Amino acid sequence: MIAPSKKGQSALRAVYELAKRQAESPIKISVIAESQAIPLRFLEVILHQLKGSGLVASKRGFYGGYTLAKSPSKISVGDILHY
Repeated sequence: MIAPSKKGQSALRAVYELAKRQAESPIKISVIAESQAIPLRFLEVILHQLKGSGLVASKRGFYGGYTLAKSPSKISVGDILHY
């Protein structure tokens, strides 16, 4: 079995955190980075790519942050790793 890359692992952890905090959304990137121990700059790149693939949505502004664009039950590990 091949293990996902560091980027893939971080993407899985970021989506997990968004799913876990779905009721609190939108979630600030700093909260995701701190709770999952992902470097902020690295997470910015990952979330930008996940947003481009349609898995994650963002909201700008003081009350902004990131949310899942789909229900967590509709997102597979393969979807996340193939962004």
